Parts: sequence; structure tokens; C-alpha cells
Amino acid sequence: MPKTLLSDRQRHSHVVRRIAAPVQRIPKEFIHLHRTEAVLLTNWSTLGSGRYAVSAHWPRGGFFGDSVQILLAQTIRQSCLLIGHAELSVPLPHQTLMEWMDFSVSSDFYDPKNKPDNLFVLLTFKPNNPRSLRVELSILSEGRLVAESLLDFSWIAPGAYRRLRGAHAEVPWGEVVVPSPVLPHTVGRAHEHEVLLAPTGLADRWELRMDVSNPALYDHRVDHVPGLVLIEAAYQAAHAVTGPGHGPVRVMSTFDSYVEFDAPCLIDAAVVPAKDEDTVRVEVTGVQSGERTFSITMDCAQ
Repeated sequence: MPKTLLSDRQRHSHVVRRIAAPVQRIPKEFIHLHRTEAVLLTNWSTLGSGRYAVSAHWPRGGFFGDSVQILLAQTIRQSCLLIGHAELSVPLPHQTLMEWMDFSVSSDFYDPKNKPDNLFVLLTFKPNNPRSLRVELSILSEGRLVAESLLDFSWIAPGAYRRLRGAHAEVPWGEVVVPSPVLPHTVGRAHEHEVLLAPTGLADRWELRMDVSNPALYDHRVDHVPGLVLIEAAYQAAHAVTGPGHGPVRVMSTFDSYVEFDAPCLIDAAVVPAKDEDTVRVEVTGVQSGERTFSITMDCAQ
């Protein structure tokens, strides 16, 4: 964790105690959600010099279930959007973009006994340009660092976004034929509706299931497959090639282009040499219409 964030934790402990006080959840409009039950954040405060503290609540068996990956990715996403809109004057109608995100998590955090109800998020924002920020983020549980992230966060005006998306700005919703899933236990999930991978007949290659009826992944109508869905699909692919008991301790995501609803997206996973002997590295790649759309590397605990 960056030293500045560690010192913030010590110097601003009174702020952390204050934002821990029970409050109503953050307005869902700040984090681009339509369902109140999907909001994980409860309060925030400024620490000065581009630094902020956010409190989060993870209800057990709540809207996102017990998926550490989804809960972590949502906490990171929601925290960035909240501070962007509430503190940094990012207009609410603007579309937000994320080209890459790197996050790591303590391996023992996957133990249900260690997963907390309440978390604190410390964020530092540094400008890349007038419409882009570098974000350093640390997540603490009872004063202990459990996860951290580094990402670039940018935004674009509605008119510019429509021009960028062209014909894909308006797409039919819920009309994609969703192929049958692989068996849930093979990808670390308990129920069919959670499974994002469909078999292709080839080893370690699947088709992405774009099932927009899953409210945990598709909160509202969008014109492309959200990055959260791609991270969850990558986790499931990594689980399929490594087996159970190998939770990812680091996730490195690069999003090259939008994954569209109008063509199949193939997902490949391969085990590659890892830098750390205590982890197994899986590279997951998404390809649509012959072009790479995203690449996610997961270092999973041995």
C-alpha cells in the first residue's frame, strides 16, 4: 500500500470513525445504478490534497451474493464514481470509461470467516489530463489492508459518447440468444443463472453468455457488456482451468474495445508461467469479430 494511504489511515482515524456511523446509503444516481439494494457505499469524507475516505457495507447473502470478485470490483467502481461526481465535479450525465484496472486481494480474504460486513476505502486521485484521473485505492477491514487497486478513470460528454458509439449507441435489449451454460460447479458458482460461460466444444475456450436478466451484473439497460461482467467471466474461466481453491490474489485488466451484444464473444484461458512460485497465473482473453476486446491476467493462490 502507498505510504501516503497508510499515514492517512493513522492521521485521519477520526474521519474513519465518523464515516462509520450508520447513515442512509449513497444516492444510487452517484454510482450509475438503478437498484438501491445494489449500492454498497454508506458515507464518504474528504481528507485533503486529492485524498478521500469511503465506507462500504457488504451484506451477507445480499444482492451480489457472496462473490468476493463481484463485491470487490463493485466497491472499487462505486467508490471512484462517488468521489468523481460528489467531489470532483464530474457531471452526472457523462459516461465514465476505464481502460485498465489492477487490483490485488489478500488470499485469506476468501475465507468466509474473514469476510467483513463493513469496510473502509481510502482513495488518492491524481490528474492525468482534464478528463482523466489516476486512482490509487486501498480497502481496509478492521484496520487491516485486505485489497488495493490502481486504475485510470476518465469521462466523456453524452454527445461525444454517442458519436463514439455510432450505430452501437442504440441496441436491442434482451434479444440476444443466450447459449446454455457449463455446469456451475466447474466455474465456481452454485447456480446456472450465475454462469457466464457456454461450451464451444474446444478445451479452455468458451462463449460469453450475455444474459441481461441477471440484475447483479446488468443493473440497467446499457449499450455494451459491462467491464464487471468481463472480470467475472475471467474469474470463471480461471477457475475452470485451475480448479477450486485457487482464488485470485491479483487481477490485471486491460479493456481494448467495447464488447458488443450483436456478435459472439469468445473467451480463451491459458495457464502461463507465474512470477511468484506461490501463485498460478492464468491469462484470459476475449475476442469478438476477430479482434481482441479485453485481456485479464489473474494470479491465483496455489
